[in-house]
Amino acid sequence: MTTPVPQKDNQLLYAAGDVIVWAGPPNAGSPTAFEDVDSIASGYVCLGWVDTSGYIFKLDETVKDIPAAGTLTPIRTILTGGSKSVQANFLEGLNPYVRALYDDVPIFPLASSPLKPSTTAPHVASYVIPDPPDDNRYALIFDSVDGAKSMRLYAPFAKVTARGNDQVQQADVENIDLTWTFYPGDIDGEPGVAKRLIDYGMDMADYFA
Repeated sequence: MTTPVPQKDNQLLYAAGDVIVWAGPPNAGSPTAFEDVDSIASGYVCLGWVDTSGYIFKLDETVKDIPAAGTLTPIRTILTGGSKSVQANFLEGLNPYVRALYDDVPIFPLASSPLKPSTTAPHVASYVIPDPPDDNRYALIFDSVDGAKSMRLYAPFAKVTARGNDQVQQADVENIDLTWTFYPGDIDGEPGVAKRLIDYGMDMADYFA
């Protein structure tokens, strides 16, 4: 006799205690498991602290209803368009990678990026903001952690398509608000816009029986 699937399980509630965002070259590939920081860092750069609102994954779809004589209800709905995007608010206003992303300055490959940090005093990182900018695309990893549970969202081919105001002020830290739109890329050898991985931190066999 099979064990019934639980109807309610408070272990499946999810409140991220930490959110980490990584940026890498387009189609850089998604790690297959939830590695530690050192493992992910190869090929990716960390975008630093994210504010308490974490990140917002948005699904926007455009549909067209097909009406017909004799009924007030559409007889068919056609999906005509859609996009997937993520918005996040970064707290490290001086993180060089976040700043370059805001100014649409390419950060990969690192060896030839216009972002040129100085290794001697005065410690200055500088770049020229291009006009118009190139079509800069990146692979992104959004990791969140809730105790033993973890969730990852991987996008192979994303572009910053919206930016908040860059307000330098005394009253609060300078936040960098970025929104990425996901475009089709390569995910494990197949075309796709994103991949979600969930580590439940416990046996979930009954749910997938």
